[in-house]
Amino acid sequence: MARIARRGNVRAIRPGLSIPQQRDEDNACITTARLVSVFAASAHRLAQSAPNSEDHYVAEHMAGMGHKLPRNNLRLLVTPQQPKEEWFRLAYKDYCVAKGVRDLAEARFSRAWCLDQWDKGDRAEALRSERDRAQAALDIVILDALRTPVTRKWDIAIKQQMVGKREWAAKYRPEMQAIIDEEAARLASKPRRSRKEAGK
Repeated sequence: MARIARRGNVRAIRPGLSIPQQRDEDNACITTARLVSVFAASAHRLAQSAPNSEDHYVAEHMAGMGHKLPRNNLRLLVTPQQPKEEWFRLAYKDYCVAKGVRDLAEARFSRAWCLDQWDKGDRAEALRSERDRAQAALDIVILDALRTPVTRKWDIAIKQQMVGKREWAAKYRPEMQAIIDEEAARLASKPRRSRKEAGK
C-alpha cells in the first residue's frame, strides 16, 4: 500500500524508477492530511456519543481543514529506501513522549474535577482544552507510528498496544486497526530468509 508519511514504505513502481525528494508543500500536505484524518474520526465518534457538544464542534471545525488539501493533483509520496528498524524505534519513542504529555494533562484535569466536586469550583473546565489538545496530538503520533513500516513481527504487538485491544479497536478505531491488520498480513506473507541467505 502506498502511504503518506514522513517515513516512507518503499516499493518502486517499476525497477530503476527514480523517486523525487519531498518538497516543503508535500510535507505541509502530509501534516494537514494527518490532522484532518484524526479530527474527522473524532467528529464521527462524538456525533454518536456527544452530538452538538463543544468537543464535537471543535472536531468538526478542525476536520474542515480538508478543504486545504489538493483535489486533482495527486502525487505519490514515498522515500526511496527499504524500511529500517530505527524508523519504528523513533516513532515509538515519540509515542511514549506524547502519551506522557496526555497522561499528565488527563491527571491534572481529573484532579481539578475532584476538587470541583468538593467546593463547586470550575478548575476542570480551564484544563479541558489542554487535555483535548494533548489527546489530539497523541492520536497524530499514533497514526504516524502505525504508518511507519516495521521489520519485526513483535513490533506489530507494540502497535496494537498503542491502539488498544484488537476487539475494542476494531469497533471504535477501525481505521487504525485496519492499518495494523494490513501490515501484520504483509509480514506474515513475507518469505523467510534462510540462514545461508542471511549470511551473504
